[in-house]
Amino acid sequence: MKHLFTILLLFSQLLAFSQGKFQKGTVLLSGSEQPVVALQVAVDGNLYLTNENGEFRIPESEVTPSSMVHISTDGFEQIDLPFSNGMIVHLQSEVDEASTIALSLTDLDGGDGDTQSTPGLLFSSGDAYSSIAGYAWGPYWFRARGYQSNYMNIFFDGINMASPERGYASWSLWGGLNDVTRNKEVTYNMAPTNFTFGNIGGATNIITDPSQQRPGFKGSYSLSNSSYQNRVMLTYSTGLLENGWAFTVSGSRRWAQEGYVDGTTYDAWAGFVSVEKQFSDKHKMVLTAFAAPSTRGQQGATVQEAYDLKGSNYYNPYWGYQEGEKRNSREKTVTSPQFILKDKWKINEKLSLSTSVGYTLGKETRTALNWYDAPDPRPDYYRNMPSYQYDQGNDTAGNMLTDLWTSDGYGQVNWDFFYKTNRTNPETVPVDWTDPTGETITGNRAHYIVEKRNLDSHRIDINPTLTWDINPTLKVNTGIQYQYYVGNNYNTVGDLLGGDFWVDIDNFADRDFPDPLLAINDLNNPNVIKGEGDRIGHDYDANMQTANWWGQVRKSFTKGSVYAGVNLTNTTMYRFGNRRKGLFPDDSYGKSDVLDFLDYGVKLGGEYFVTGRNVLTANASYFTKAPYFVDSFTSLRTRNETVDDLVSSNVFSTDINYYYRGERLKVRASAFYTTISDQTDVISYYDDAYQNFVNYILTGQGQENKGLELGLQYNITSELRLKAAGTYASYMYNANPYATTTVDNSSAILSDNEKVYYDGRHVGGSPEVAGSIGLEYWSRNYWFIGIQGNFLGDRYVTLNPARYTDRAIEEPGVEYGSDQYYAILNQEKMQDSFTLDLSGGKSWKIKDYLLRVNLNVNNILNNQNIATTGFQQYRFDFVDGNPEKFANKYYYAQGIRAFLNVGLSF
Repeated sequence: MKHLFTILLLFSQLLAFSQGKFQKGTVLLSGSEQPVVALQVAVDGNLYLTNENGEFRIPESEVTPSSMVHISTDGFEQIDLPFSNGMIVHLQSEVDEASTIALSLTDLDGGDGDTQSTPGLLFSSGDAYSSIAGYAWGPYWFRARGYQSNYMNIFFDGINMASPERGYASWSLWGGLNDVTRNKEVTYNMAPTNFTFGNIGGATNIITDPSQQRPGFKGSYSLSNSSYQNRVMLTYSTGLLENGWAFTVSGSRRWAQEGYVDGTTYDAWAGFVSVEKQFSDKHKMVLTAFAAPSTRGQQGATVQEAYDLKGSNYYNPYWGYQEGEKRNSREKTVTSPQFILKDKWKINEKLSLSTSVGYTLGKETRTALNWYDAPDPRPDYYRNMPSYQYDQGNDTAGNMLTDLWTSDGYGQVNWDFFYKTNRTNPETVPVDWTDPTGETITGNRAHYIVEKRNLDSHRIDINPTLTWDINPTLKVNTGIQYQYYVGNNYNTVGDLLGGDFWVDIDNFADRDFPDPLLAINDLNNPNVIKGEGDRIGHDYDANMQTANWWGQVRKSFTKGSVYAGVNLTNTTMYRFGNRRKGLFPDDSYGKSDVLDFLDYGVKLGGEYFVTGRNVLTANASYFTKAPYFVDSFTSLRTRNETVDDLVSSNVFSTDINYYYRGERLKVRASAFYTTISDQTDVISYYDDAYQNFVNYILTGQGQENKGLELGLQYNITSELRLKAAGTYASYMYNANPYATTTVDNSSAILSDNEKVYYDGRHVGGSPEVAGSIGLEYWSRNYWFIGIQGNFLGDRYVTLNPARYTDRAIEEPGVEYGSDQYYAILNQEKMQDSFTLDLSGGKSWKIKDYLLRVNLNVNNILNNQNIATTGFQQYRFDFVDGNPEKFANKYYYAQGIRAFLNVGLSF
């Protein structure tokens, strides 16, 4: 009986085929144009199944002039279209930032034994596991396989979107352009791709060709109680016109006076335009331009004591009242216009060339408080907490602070105090710091300011890719990726907060050295009197060039395929200092040594079709990866000194996957194993033992990620489906790195090659165990409702390396094996969590108009005690060895989170 549905479905289709009276349609993945195999297509309530070519066939007697095609499948946008014989339906990815934070941020079976290339690539997109990991687990900082985002490649029309300095792509660069970024080529591991060598976290290429966008107008309004409250999106696409032109324009705005966390303003715009010209069926060009300027008030992590005192896990220490209005001291503003010209040329039946040229002009600004010779203004500074006073034996002060913290208004940024201090602080200071007897200025010297931390960048990318179909079973992809990048990192005075001027000197040097010249931030311009908009502090350029060649060959057989790929990358980088710092007059201005890395990679694997619906795949890769720019210099802000003995990291990864896609049951089961060695990490923070800002350089760091993944979907009936996913993994350090400590205002080495005992500890930052199970009902009357339960467990705080050194035990004289000893070395495991989500929607077809309403309600149990992530502070008590003096800090997930979307298309 369990195969009765399959037998009847196939029999009805075979009967229609034998009579020769049928009409057909084809379902393709938008972007890659790959056929969607074994997909259920509903036409007027009757179900039909796509074959290995993505085709579904309907008996002619079942077709009427008003017949409608309805497709609803996991991970893709719902389809409701009038049926026409020979129609081609494009499935578009359904991704919305209201439902997912992670791009990964970011499986269709195929092949029945023919000799064509098997569509194995499709197996890695749209399965239940990938959908659940993004939508249900993503908001809780789940990272697929525990990989950091820099191990995932995200391309936009063939252009790599990753930051050259830090190695990861920022989703905010195209946030709000959901309507035009649904077409994608996606892999979730090192499987073959057509546009790059790949990465262990997968690779995605967003395709925006106007001819592949759904023609017509689409508008939507969304209402949410999350980071933003309102969203408006408008999109119009012409489709391919008879003259070979196609156009798409899209725009959106998302905004909120305040999100679910106090003080978090949100204002984000987005604009997109793309023009395509098809000169022939073998040649076309696409010009795309987009930008997504945004400004957001930031949320700060803090200690549990502060959350408890304020009675809310959404307490935010970054804001305070100014003249009755909330003002956030930490705002992030991003404006990064992107321009991409893509040329696609089918040279002949076997050769095709796709060339993308991109130009990016970026500007990013983050604000923060800065101060000189004044009390630390952060409300949750450890000395401002009651626990610190109690530890000092001062119960009176502790009780007073407890009363203050529990009162309204306390524990926030005190803007009035800053203005009062700056407006009542007359001083006479020399304009030229090298000449104390020369010209002076008298006025209110600002001791508190809002500082802007800026990154202005421009980047050029040139990426040609050649595809050679040698024969129907042998295919070669190869390409070159060249990138030139310059990023100017500098600080400016954002707001003097009532003061008349800011004195631009190095605060620590002014404190530690009697020679005033050493405190000057720029000897080439010793005028230290700065006003709003003037540059202060550091100012340097990151200069980088990357040239990469990659190649891949794939051979298909009757029962599967094999592939092999190679990769060669040359990376050069150097720092150019734009200021001659008094502390480092000979090593701060001008060009640093040029760092040069030659990296390589190999990968191989394949797939085996046990049957047309049972597939085994395996992938293995090894590659080296140059260190990132931010981890290549001992103190980027102050000097050109590079990290000693800098080497590329080594990555080895393998996975085995099983797929089954039947009419009712779809399954993906995977096992993975990855090791990463020789990582370098440069951490900068204030060290209380040295009473200075230090740079902590970790080398030889390594980790091991391994685990199991399972995703399945079972169609209980044609309208009721069960979805489930789970992962069981471990992400552990497998090496003890060595640390070198230098002080920011000195080239002296405070500690050299100090062992950090990381081996066997958790990397932290992502759940290692997760599971979900849910039911969805999709009515043939175009409405649906779903419920899903989620579990997240085995989450650990990320580590402060200084706590895992001999110095952390020996310097404060902690007894080995004591309770204090184990408290220092403890890595906190955060509480497991359970959430329950609801979703529903309805579509109406009114003449040529399609109206859709969707509602998602996440965490309907309103659990506000889910810490999404936690970390040990880099500051540590080396005097008494008290691990609670600088307690762990946390971010908490939102409680009940609702998102309502109303869309109209025609």
